[in-house]
This record gives sequence, C-alpha cells and structure tokens, in this order.
Amino acid sequence: MSSPVFSVEPLTAADLPATTEVVRLAFATWMGAAEPGEFWNDRDYVRSRFAAPHTAWFKALDGERLVGAVCVTRWGRHGILGPLAVHPDYWDAKVAKALMGAAVEQLDAWQLLHAGLFTFPDSPRHLGLYQGFGFWPRTLTAVMARPLQTHPAPPTLRFSLSAEPERLLAACAELGRANAPGLDVSAEMAAVHEQGLGESLLLQDAQGRAEGFAVCHFGPHSEAGTGVCYVKCAAVLPGMGAEARFARLIAACDGLARDHGQQRLLAGVNTARLGAYRWLLAQGFRSEILGITLHRGEAHYDHPEVWLLDDWR
Repeated sequence: MSSPVFSVEPLTAADLPATTEVVRLAFATWMGAAEPGEFWNDRDYVRSRFAAPHTAWFKALDGERLVGAVCVTRWGRHGILGPLAVHPDYWDAKVAKALMGAAVEQLDAWQLLHAGLFTFPDSPRHLGLYQGFGFWPRTLTAVMARPLQTHPAPPTLRFSLSAEPERLLAACAELGRANAPGLDVSAEMAAVHEQGLGESLLLQDAQGRAEGFAVCHFGPHSEAGTGVCYVKCAAVLPGMGAEARFARLIAACDGLARDHGQQRLLAGVNTARLGAYRWLLAQGFRSEILGITLHRGEAHYDHPEVWLLDDWR
C-alpha cells in the first residue's frame, strides 16, 4: 500500500472544530486516557491560540481530511512550538515531519533568538523527531499545583480594572527582557484580556515600580481546566530580593484565584531555575506533569537566579 501524500497549509477558522478533535484525540490516545471523548473537555488549547495575533497554525491534509496540526507562538524574539498533534490513524505516515517543516520555516521567518518546545521525556520517538529539526533536549519542566492558600494577597494592578492597560503591557515586556534578551510575553497578557480567558496582574514596589507580573487562565474557554487558576507565564525582576518578590507574586495569584472561585493554583517551572523550583516545592506545590524542554538556540533564562514561570505545552 502506497503512503498518502499530504499537503500542509495554513489553518483557517473553518478548521477549528476538526483541529480541536485531532488535538484531543492524539493526546488522549498517547496518554492512555480511559475515555478519550471526555479528555480535555474543560479546557481549550486551540481556539484561543488561533485567535491570538502572535501565533501561526498549520494543518496537514490527506485529501480533504485534516489529519494533523501544529501551532507556533512568538514571545518577542523567542518562539514556542506546540501543540503538534497527528490523528492516531496517521502516526506512522510522517505527518509530524511534514508539519515540523512548516513550523520551523515560520520560526525562521520570525528571525528569533531562540525557540523551544515541551514534550514527553520518556519518548524516543518524540525526541528523535524534534532533534531532526535542531531541537535538543535540556532540562525538565515541572507543571506543579497546590490548593489555594488563605494568606492575605498583596495589592496588585489587575489588567481588566486598569485605566492604563498599555502601561501594564509595557511593564510586562520590560520585566521579560530583564530576565532574557528579547523575551516579551505581553501578547499573552493582551490575549487573555481580549478573549476573556482569565486575568493578568502587575506587582509593584512601594514606589510604584513594576517588579513582577502574572498571566493567569481560568474558566471553560481557557487552558486551565475545572477549578484551576493556571499561571501560564509570570516573572519577577531578577537580582537582590527576587525570592521575596516571587513569594508576593504567588500570594497575589492565590488571591486572584480565590476571588474567581477557583480551588487550585497550577504553574510550570523549568528545573534549571532552581531557586523558583525549590521554593515551590517548599511551599507545598507538587509536580503533576513532567516534560522535557528542547531548544533551538540559547534560552538565556534557564538559570538558578531567574524566577520565571512558563509552560510550553
């Protein structure tokens, strides 16, 4: 039997239902979900990312059938690849390789300093695919959670209540660049507000200077899951006092989650950021998912002194 010939094209809005199903089925099958039809029904990794201006999506077609899709996201001069999903019927048909070609071409067109992805650390199949495109494995990322705490939350600026949203976006970008050259996740902050996916916070010192931010998802159309406040990305100003700033930022996220009726706080941290990882463990966070990060270029911010949360799933 001859192998099918695939076409790879940009994703369109009309493809979103099929793409959502392929993403859910692919991950449910790989992860051994007992009820694939119920998998990830309380979250969405496709529609919100497609609607964001800092992403690009590609689809693989077998004739008119959508059999795979991949997303790439731009955080300033840094890029994230994923999710990449292929219908299980096509796992041995080189669909993922075709999608990777389109994704890497887009990353190159953005002229990034660095691109990375999150994948299964125990899968030679995944590692081999990505290594073939110049992504090399480094350290683990732990997706960690704990029940909400009841300690008082420090005052913060909330994006949805701000009379100066552009100030929050600029501060977010500045704090990102303080942690790594060219890192800017302000587009995530804007997308959360524009699409109603949750809320973003800006932490300030006594003089009103920005010292931390958090972009949080919650609710059924977000990436969070039921009862979860998911810190998709967050960072504090590095240097002396970073640990104390980080503690205040997490307390602020707890307060935000309580205000919106959530039960748990979820966040991802690369284990190379040893200070933040150890702090989370000491404060009762426990790993629920472990992934390995693969990199094309130098991330610049996977170091013990960097107090930054992100999750590239």
